[in-house]
Amino acid sequence: MGNEASALQPHAALSKSDIENLQKTFPKNASKQLWSPWSEVFEPEQLDVLCRSMVVNKAGAISFQNYQQLAGNVAKGVLENKINFMLMIAKVPKENLTTDSLQTCIKVIAKAFSKSAKQNLSTSDEDCAKLAASLTHDLIFHNEKRKSTFQKQQEVVDIEIDDIEKLFMSNPLIENMITEVLNHCFQVTLKQQTLLPKLPPSEIKTSLSLLQVLFLNYQLPHEMRHIWRPLFSTDVHGESFSKFTGCIINQGPTVIVVWDDQENVFGGFATNSWTLGPKFCGKPETFLFHLHPKMNIYDSTPYNNNYQYFNLKQKTMPNGLGMGGQLEYFGFWIDSEFGIVKTSPTCSTYHSAQLGQLEGKIKKLEVFGVGDLKEEDIEAGRSILDMDPEAQAVLEMMGKTFHSKAIREVDEENDKKEKLESQLNNK
Repeated sequence: MGNEASALQPHAALSKSDIENLQKTFPKNASKQLWSPWSEVFEPEQLDVLCRSMVVNKAGAISFQNYQQLAGNVAKGVLENKINFMLMIAKVPKENLTTDSLQTCIKVIAKAFSKSAKQNLSTSDEDCAKLAASLTHDLIFHNEKRKSTFQKQQEVVDIEIDDIEKLFMSNPLIENMITEVLNHCFQVTLKQQTLLPKLPPSEIKTSLSLLQVLFLNYQLPHEMRHIWRPLFSTDVHGESFSKFTGCIINQGPTVIVVWDDQENVFGGFATNSWTLGPKFCGKPETFLFHLHPKMNIYDSTPYNNNYQYFNLKQKTMPNGLGMGGQLEYFGFWIDSEFGIVKTSPTCSTYHSAQLGQLEGKIKKLEVFGVGDLKEEDIEAGRSILDMDPEAQAVLEMMGKTFHSKAIREVDEENDKKEKLESQLNNK
């Protein structure tokens, strides 16, 4: 970089460390085109636009001065800069903006994000389109719940830059995707954030796409976004309610995803550990969701607190797992006769559209524990050992292995030995 380095005017938003890290990844030989990983993330026409936006030096090559200026302006700059960047690479003019042109921008960002992510999950143009439609919903349907707009076709609505700014502020996911793409392309961490969870190595391979995971993870409480623990999958565990129960009980907050035989994909986030009992539990932060045919989150209502229900081996109560609604009329219901899934046209607990069929068949089912497993959940698992023998036997038949049972027996035996030795020593 020679004389250019000595005349460098660092961007005010960048630290000395940021500048040094950017210099490490900037080519030693002058280049007229952006390099990898830029070329892996953006399409050729988008790269051309980016190159033209950075005034090249006298040799016709990209200068480090302008390169670090882009990093400071967009990655660490004000919201307006990120919006301008998005419009620029999508080739969308600021004049005559519509929700359709904004969706085009979001699809470009979502596709670039998918290519930059370090997760081995599938991606598709369809998911980019569904995510864009979901994020622009409120600009198209003013003050309407997603429950009431589920069957409606989106119309094209004229918007202003101010509308996009409000959208970015109310839902920072778009801005955060832009930042994550730039972190990847500049090969520096200009802003630390967690958009995708870590999925620990497991025999369970999810059928969720990358953008579906992103969409759901962004709705979770912050402390649960960093890790998803695969607990159950019909692909691995088969169609067994006993194994399903054994895998998910006392595992902390969970995300349940159902694929039915009509291609609907839906489910729910449960705040509480699943435990067997005849009563509803959970917190208002629970929600239901659609992933197909649309991406929607359905928040809880103040009408009741029937968030989650899980019961078994009862003659007078429903046996299975459900979220929302009332007994026999759940938002969705996974019957103990595994394979049956029911959804209600209306749900008093959530602002949800009907998730699937009145009664359908489960094509696939996956459950993830979200966030770290807390000590209270581990203790709850241990406390199962204190329940009556009949209930414990039921859970053991259901595939719930009581690893702590042997540990407790060993501990009790050691206590007896220590007590005996103490008595002998005192004689």
